[in-house]
Amino acid sequence: MSVKKAVYRSKIDWWVWLVTIGFLGIIWLSAIGMSWWYIVFVSGLTTLLYAWLMFGCWYEIDDKDLVIYQFFRPMRLPILNIKDVKKTTGYLATAGMSHLRVSISFIDRTVWKSYAPLEISPNNRDKFIAQLIEINPEIKEV
Repeated sequence: MSVKKAVYRSKIDWWVWLVTIGFLGIIWLSAIGMSWWYIVFVSGLTTLLYAWLMFGCWYEIDDKDLVIYQFFRPMRLPILNIKDVKKTTGYLATAGMSHLRVSISFIDRTVWKSYAPLEISPNNRDKFIAQLIEINPEIKEV
């Protein structure tokens, strides 16, 4: 059974947008009257950094692997080693910018290299979980 590749962007909560717009507004307003190099290097680079942080996180289901891109660096995790998935909420500092998350536990702890479950925030949790279970029917939805 071959499953087509699917990309799930990270869900971004409204408060992340609010903080981003507020912070960048302050940075750009403080640049009024400054020299051009300040505007380009401080304000411009800060804006690029924020964009990189907000849009540099997504999840991909690629055949039998879950690939997590955080800051454009991929981390490949085998879907066949997933024990269970659970819809959860929280504000832990993990690979996602939403409190609506999917908590993933692995059979073998060396896969994730942590005793804590992996928590991510795909924009469509139901479809994401259904696709994981389609690939590995042994996954329990808790």
